[in-house]
Amino acid sequence: MKLLDIANRYYLVVLILVFSIGSLAAYSVLKGIINHEFNEKLFAEKEQLIFELNNYENLQKTYYLNIGDVIDIREVETNPMVSSLLIDTTMYDQYEKKELPFRQLTFSEEIKGKYYVITISKSLLPNLDLIQGVSEIMIGIALLLMVSLGFLNRWIFKKLWKPFYQIIDQLQRFKISQPIPLDIEPSDVDEFNKLSAVLDEMITKNIKDYKTLREYTDNTSHEIQTPLAIIKNKAEILMQEDLTESQMMEVSKIYEASTRLARLKEGLSLLSKIENNQYIASEAINLKQYLEKRLESFEELIELKQITLTTTFHSEPTVHWHNDLAYMLITNLLSNAIKHNIQEGYILIILNQNSLLIRNSGKEPLISTDQLFERFKRSSNLRESTGLGLSIVKRITTQYNMKIDYQYSQDKKEHTIELNWDHSE
Repeated sequence: MKLLDIANRYYLVVLILVFSIGSLAAYSVLKGIINHEFNEKLFAEKEQLIFELNNYENLQKTYYLNIGDVIDIREVETNPMVSSLLIDTTMYDQYEKKELPFRQLTFSEEIKGKYYVITISKSLLPNLDLIQGVSEIMIGIALLLMVSLGFLNRWIFKKLWKPFYQIIDQLQRFKISQPIPLDIEPSDVDEFNKLSAVLDEMITKNIKDYKTLREYTDNTSHEIQTPLAIIKNKAEILMQEDLTESQMMEVSKIYEASTRLARLKEGLSLLSKIENNQYIASEAINLKQYLEKRLESFEELIELKQITLTTTFHSEPTVHWHNDLAYMLITNLLSNAIKHNIQEGYILIILNQNSLLIRNSGKEPLISTDQLFERFKRSSNLRESTGLGLSIVKRITTQYNMKIDYQYSQDKKEHTIELNWDHSE
């Protein structure tokens, strides 16, 4: 959720809360004032009525004052001793033709030697109309205030936060492999200027560190390659000499170690280049043809292990990958299926429009399949394995926003790797 929407939500909640509390308080105060005024009028009418009853001869049972107001006089035998009693009730109103709320003042009085119970009923309809009118005005003002604040807040946020969104936009387009300094206009907001300065300093340092690391990686890879090649060459020469069996074993270990170290160096260098986004360019690749071509290079290994290969191509998808990354991805997947297979095993390859499925027989891995994508995690004790193959595969799939899943079935003794690039297209 955007910052503006979050701020507007808080403003709306606070406004509703304040308006609700304010409305209840205003209603209570207004109702109290009106009731107080009604009570004063009732008591004033009481005094006026007592005066008139004591000073005029013609008495009626019922007196009507204003429209909707009623005075009821009831004669009783003995003094009921009713003090002034105020209550709220409902009565049928002749004017409105319906039941309406009234406030009643009931009291007893002795007039010319006779006792009377007198009730003065005053309609609360004006009270209700006033409260309704005030409520409608308050609701209208509250809605107008909310809408006005919403638009004003949106306008202020867009104006004040414009430099921030410029920074976000430039950071999203920034690539460490193709560094371009940030070009942010100065702002009237000190915090944004400070953020821009800090980011510019941080990016400059990261660019410098990236160049240093890249130079170190390239130099290290180049410098290690020469002594490794010399070691392997000398080992090959020694293996052709007339050596004893123990000497031959030691030389073979040197040769195997140097070969594994060379592969390890290449794997780490490759991972470093992928993580540094040195493989940016892409090209259209027909995956069916690419798989068939790569499988041809593994024919001898497949025949050597007497592996049954079955390929099913339901589609010929075209993917847009860097050619080197495509080579490493497909080669590692196929090599993994062959290396960790059993003698006279099988490999099943199924290609769909958005997925590649590789199943192969094999022993149970030494660790869980989730860990196999980590560096230097190996599923077997094969000496030629560097533990980097699947980590390279995982890094390539991450770069292209693909999904990869590795499962092992103990019942079937079967490895399954599924690659899905539906989310990358």
